[in-house]
Amino acid sequence: MSDSSTSGSPAIPERVAVIGLGQMGGPMADCLLAAGHTVSVFDISPDAMALRVAKGARAATSPADAAEGATFVSIVVFNDSQLVEVSTGNEGVLRSLNPGAVVAVHTTASLATILEVAAAAEQSDVSVIDAGVSGGEEGATNGTLLTMVGGDDDAVRRSRPALMAFSKEVVHAGPLGAGMALKLARNAAGYIMMAAVHEAMVLARAADVDLALLNHVIQETGVFAQALAPFVLGGPSPLGPDDPESLRTMLDHLRDLGEKDLQQALALASALEVEIPVTTLVGTTFHAVARL
Repeated sequence: MSDSSTSGSPAIPERVAVIGLGQMGGPMADCLLAAGHTVSVFDISPDAMALRVAKGARAATSPADAAEGATFVSIVVFNDSQLVEVSTGNEGVLRSLNPGAVVAVHTTASLATILEVAAAAEQSDVSVIDAGVSGGEEGATNGTLLTMVGGDDDAVRRSRPALMAFSKEVVHAGPLGAGMALKLARNAAGYIMMAAVHEAMVLARAADVDLALLNHVIQETGVFAQALAPFVLGGPSPLGPDDPESLRTMLDHLRDLGEKDLQQALALASALEVEIPVTTLVGTTFHAVARL
């Protein structure tokens, strides 16, 4: 099941707790306040809490205190151990949440940890959704994050009024864990492309090519659109007997052209005595892109 929507439930004010007021959580709390929700906040930084209190939030003494009476909790901490502490710890939100509440895990955490928190929450009839966000601090500040959600349909539906306070779109990717998997896949693509561009810069600089020219050529020749070719070609699956021969011919050409060009780039790097390990790896695995 996949649902992408910018609408959903009416924006009924909620009693919300936000745990973690860093670069993302702080602006997200601001958006929730601006949307008219009643917001309690907790962070280890008194200054971060004071900024939200000045906008109408209640400063809590612990995650459990922040969650007292809340119908929705946003957890925006850094890592798995912090997530476990603020959710299931002695002063975690599950110590005080009423049945029917929803906890949204925005932290980029492992599926095992998300399932652990969800299992603990189930004992109190509290729902957990994973709700990874993308858009950076600017998106959080402007309320234009893209939120990728995994969880029970009803829990996601009940969460939309709060989620839409800081999101331009809420994508329901599937059951618990699907939202985080979608975010991790998206992030992997971004970081790999970043590494690829870095290696292109290394190669160009070593060849005394102006990096501004490389930037111009990349921008003007559809490199990033080209990176989406696997979607156009149908995804990472082998050709079947019913696929047209013209598709096989086109994929053969893509494989041969890609491998030739990559080997030429690697030869240039060798001649210039620079290392481009990402390109080296792609050179040995590019055939998989063509699904052959």
